[in-house]
Amino acid sequence: MKLILIIFDADKEKEVYGILDSSGVSGFTTWGPVYGKGKQSDPRMGTQVWPGDNRIIMTAIPDEDAVTLKEALLSHDEIGSGKGVKVLELTASTLI
Repeated sequence: MKLILIIFDADKEKEVYGILDSSGVSGFTTWGPVYGKGKQSDPRMGTQVWPGDNRIIMTAIPDEDAVTLKEALLSHDEIGSGKGVKVLELTASTLI
């Protein structure tokens, strides 16, 4: 099982939800707005100086579904470029 975290600019929300849906991901948790700065990005702090905010989606899915989701994210024109989107994958196990 894989735990996938998708951290993305709020303006890419529609695209990310569309990819989740088309990849068959039916369960997830989302946070937002969240603020921060990436290694190669401007801060997004929800202020006049640093406008904008991010969202986080977390989903725990079988390994084969994780492959499908990652391929869909990478092949998307706006998201696959990596601008405004970060995807993290962790190995997970179900405890209960």
